[in-house]
Amino acid sequence: MIYFLVPVLLLFFSLAYAAGSGAPWVPTFKRDIERVRKLLDLKAGEIFVELGCGDGRVVLGVTKGTSVRGVGVELSIAQWGVAQIRRILTRSWKSRFVLGNLFSYDLRDADAVYFFLLPETYEKLRPKLEAELRPGARVVSFVWPIQGWTPEKVEEMEGAPKVHLYVR
Repeated sequence: MIYFLVPVLLLFFSLAYAAGSGAPWVPTFKRDIERVRKLLDLKAGEIFVELGCGDGRVVLGVTKGTSVRGVGVELSIAQWGVAQIRRILTRSWKSRFVLGNLFSYDLRDADAVYFFLLPETYEKLRPKLEAELRPGARVVSFVWPIQGWTPEKVEEMEGAPKVHLYVR
């Protein structure tokens, strides 16, 4: 029964927009998850946080086969639920999903932070990143740059969005 529910939930909630969220849910392609993973070059024991994790595919993809701990923060209870189901089905116990507002989640322990939100949300998020991330923490923004920051690297691929890497 649960195997039937997962695709139905994914289809339904892919069309949903979480009221008050920083962006509508748009799934990230596997190739782009791999681009983020390579760009971050996460080490054993590091903590990866995705703000606005949707169905959890990026957190699970980035941490798969590693000893990196993943945290996904999601405002929509529906998307959070789908992420929880994906976590259970993939037995990804080193990752967890937090139901909450990304502006309330404490980032002081994060080694790497990733997000794919609307550009105006990047502007609102920047002061939080500057206040909470420790020196050396990496930030990856998908598609849009963070205004006022200079990226260490911009990964470009023909036919794909840009991926911006920043180091605090």
